[in-house]
Amino acid sequence: MLTLAVIVLALRYCGESWWVTTALLYVPSILFGVPLPFIVVILWLTGQRRLLWTQLVTLLLLLFPLMGLVLPWPTFARSSTPSLRLLSFNADSGYAGAAAIMKEILALAPDVVLIQEGQFGGGELSEALRARYPNVQSSTQFAIASKFPIVSSTDPDRLPYYGRQRSPRFMRYVLETPLGMIALYSIHPVSPRGALRIHRFRDAVHQLRTGEFLAGDPEADLGGNTGLRMLQVQAAAELAAKERMPVVIAGDTNLPGPSLILRKNLGQYSDAFRDAGWGFGYTFPAKHRFLRLDRILSGPELRFTSFQVGCRGVSDHLCVAADIEPKK
Repeated sequence: MLTLAVIVLALRYCGESWWVTTALLYVPSILFGVPLPFIVVILWLTGQRRLLWTQLVTLLLLLFPLMGLVLPWPTFARSSTPSLRLLSFNADSGYAGAAAIMKEILALAPDVVLIQEGQFGGGELSEALRARYPNVQSSTQFAIASKFPIVSSTDPDRLPYYGRQRSPRFMRYVLETPLGMIALYSIHPVSPRGALRIHRFRDAVHQLRTGEFLAGDPEADLGGNTGLRMLQVQAAAELAAKERMPVVIAGDTNLPGPSLILRKNLGQYSDAFRDAGWGFGYTFPAKHRFLRLDRILSGPELRFTSFQVGCRGVSDHLCVAADIEPKK
């Protein structure tokens, strides 16, 4: 119990400030609970059943702070209130094909679609979106498709970082919707996978077993990667904080739940999954999910009435969709 409590506190308060806790943020949290059933059996067989309460506390620490479990809570849409359904999806460069991706997107019937890691220049995916939505725009990896007018779009200036100009990896859109004017941010900060040298869970296990994970200078590698991700998230958060209209931020954040970067920069926003979803809400990797990286967030003027995870089998991420309405 104490060990798990220390891990929870370390992830929450050290977060990305230490390379060890940064790496631990991206491993399956269920692994921290592997000793739990063995300890329960040992306590039972040795007659120390009065200590079983410690393992119940351990289970709660595992399920809630570490694994991010959200219990069901009823949310209701008001029939007389306008709403819109937003879908956000890391489309994995469209490798599954535009037709397959569109089938999954349309199954959730979104009014607005945000694509991250789409096809550069739009490609077939943007053309497929244009066949279904009257307003479609694409820029670099990002695309938006909307039933509502896109009043403006902003591709932010590049960010200086260690002597190089780096992409901020987000787009800002202003939409005219039934909810009024909304500032919509599609974000996709840099992934930690390259710095961690982990592209598949099987590779991660091999690197940990052989010690390859500790080769080189992990602090330097992760430090540069984490710093850039933090800079990109900060840039989007600072621009969003200046808005005078309701804000929605959505995308592949590449930030797990305990992330310090997430809490410091985006913690003031409501989370669609926490407000209107339940379970774990994991979206990555699609086949064996253990991380919730894809999010839909909103400012205080809006509320979420539903949340779904979908788009299975067409990307290494699952998409997320939420119904949004004015709070008042």
